[in-house]
Amino acid sequence: MADKKNTTDKQNKSEPAQASEIDTLRDIVFGAAKADLDARINLLEQTMLSSFKQAEQSLLKQVQQITTSIEENVHKLEDNIGKVDQQQEERSAELNAYADKLASELEMSDASGKQEADELHARIDKEVRSLTEKYDAKFAEALEKLNQVTAELGSSKTDRKTLAKLLATVATNLETDEG
Repeated sequence: MADKKNTTDKQNKSEPAQASEIDTLRDIVFGAAKADLDARINLLEQTMLSSFKQAEQSLLKQVQQITTSIEENVHKLEDNIGKVDQQQEERSAELNAYADKLASELEMSDASGKQEADELHARIDKEVRSLTEKYDAKFAEALEKLNQVTAELGSSKTDRKTLAKLLATVATNLETDEG
């Protein structure tokens, strides 16, 4: 076992020496290429960082332009909405005024129509009273004549044919007076 331990210790000591020798050989063989590769990687990294910064600045500028454009459009829309609201309010006020005017005219028309209807009713009532008075007078006159004829017939004892003719004449007179 002691041999194994000595062998492992020798390998461990020889490995770092071999690693450093390999690194030295690498530097000799690939040193220039590695340095060139490192320089190209650094240049690429710088170029990429620069491109990212430019892209970021460009993106920020575009976002600001879009934001400004959106804000301007929002202000324009708000102004347009305000104008439309104002026009709507004016139109509503005009319609309300027109409705009030129509209501007033309708009330005046109703009042005028009622007055005319009242006057017409009064005139009709007056005509009806006048006709009723004339009819009553004629009726009273006819009754008086009938009573007079009845009295004459009762006192003179005239025959029935004469009485029928007289009553027919009275009826005819009444019909013509009514028409």
